[in-house]
Amino acid sequence: MKIIRFIVVLAVALSILFGSFYLKFFSSITSNINAYIVQIGIYKQEENANEMIKKLTDLQQPNYRYQKDNNFVVIAGVFLNEEEAKKMGNVISEKGITCVVKQVNFTSDFKEVIEQQNYEAIIKELSS
Repeated sequence: MKIIRFIVVLAVALSILFGSFYLKFFSSITSNINAYIVQIGIYKQEENANEMIKKLTDLQQPNYRYQKDNNFVVIAGVFLNEEEAKKMGNVISEKGITCVVKQVNFTSDFKEVIEQQNYEAIIKELSS
């Protein structure tokens, strides 16, 4: 009877030990989320990127620019929902400007930044 009690106590103790280890280990892992960028273009020359920014501004469309790998990237928005990104892309395409919707990954803690449309932080993240 004492051996059964010992085995049960040992099993409970090991379950608690491994359970807490599991939670500690897996709660520290950061997951990723998908986001969708309406990308207008990637330009080698800053002047070309500025021309596109002016066109988008004249058409009253949102526009953002960032530099990555010696290129200037012009985007119109970042969305968590692919359908929203495609809607914006269609509006821009109907105005005669070619664009693509690209899927990008962010860490899950960046979700709130995208929801708040904090483009200063988004651009900083995209350019890194």
